[in-house]
Amino acid sequence: MNYIKGEVYQNFKLQWVETVKDINSECYFFKHEKNGAELLYIKNSDINKVFTIGFKTLPEDSCGTPHILEHSVLNGSRKYPVKEPFMELVKGSLKTFLNAFTASDKTMYPFASTNQKDFMNLMDVYLDAVFYPRIYNTEEIFLQEGWHHEIFNKEDDIIYNGVVYNEMKGAF
Repeated sequence: MNYIKGEVYQNFKLQWVETVKDINSECYFFKHEKNGAELLYIKNSDINKVFTIGFKTLPEDSCGTPHILEHSVLNGSRKYPVKEPFMELVKGSLKTFLNAFTASDKTMYPFASTNQKDFMNLMDVYLDAVFYPRIYNTEEIFLQEGWHHEIFNKEDDIIYNGVVYNEMKGAF
């Protein structure tokens, strides 16, 4: 498809087009007319299809809420209410890349696949996860992914536990 600067496609207006010779690609930058979402489409001959959806997640403090939410979002959604759809994708997808990242000011959910049907399935799962996560209806997801107190026996000490808590302990 030939895109024309200034034209609108599915409520996304094409802002600019640029050739990037270093990666043998045409880059198209769109902006959604209603919500301001930005879309960068990189057209090239690479058979690997890549998608990322990202959000600005500026933290209010250093307790790790954006990172906990990143994990929580991947614990089921409206269309995919299974406990860990991310792990199901890791096991059953033809993906060439699948992950999620939290940086100091943003959270991103990237994936890639060389198979078109798999790519579209991954996109459906990821978009449903970020826009309709189960965390709204299941508070335990946030508690499981963040941190909580745990005790296994009356004789044991109370300990801190949680997926992101343990992940960050390992990073330091």
